[in-house]
Amino acid sequence: MAGMTRGSGEPDVFGISTLRFGRQRIVRVLIALSLTLILATALAACTPSNQAVGDTWHPSTVDHDGVDRSDILVALVGSPSKSSDEGANEEDSRILASLKEQRMDGYYSQAESLADQQAGVEDAVNREVDLILVHAPARGDWAPSLAKARKAGIPVAVIPKSGATWEDGPDGIYYAATLSLDADTGKGTPVLLADALQNIIDDGPHARAIRVTLGQAGE
Repeated sequence: MAGMTRGSGEPDVFGISTLRFGRQRIVRVLIALSLTLILATALAACTPSNQAVGDTWHPSTVDHDGVDRSDILVALVGSPSKSSDEGANEEDSRILASLKEQRMDGYYSQAESLADQQAGVEDAVNREVDLILVHAPARGDWAPSLAKARKAGIPVAVIPKSGATWEDGPDGIYYAATLSLDADTGKGTPVLLADALQNIIDDGPHARAIRVTLGQAGE
């Protein structure tokens, strides 16, 4: 009978069985599910177990080429302050100037509160930056926002407020290192901020607490 496939009882449109289209649809669904599984596996691979992103180096780590500095984008989440405050964001400006001086691109996320800082972290995740640098993190629950950076495979470094430690920070798995700009903190020669961040991005060997300098931008 016209309009029917042989022995199938399925409608036949222009000689092509709709059963064939049903099978093709199933194949497409299976392919989509496979791609989803592959993507989920790749994202999981970005998240090291019980270690922070950017702090997984160990003596048996195989050497690899790092990211070219000119291709790096750093998100600076600024210290909480109102733009009307005298001297507000002055140190943030010096940090950005130091990155630029060392050929590292950065953009600034201004903040007046903990909520603003956390929103800045989440925006940086959406922009797929190479590193998130949080300056003077406000007190509060940082785990939810930093967990998003961790899941995306983006390392986080923290510069606590001058003279302070980030004692209320989340578990060490959420940030690769704390950086100190205090001139008299720690021993040894401080490293340039951009060099310290580059090493974290490249997942090279580094201490959990690093003394850094802004170079000429900090003078």
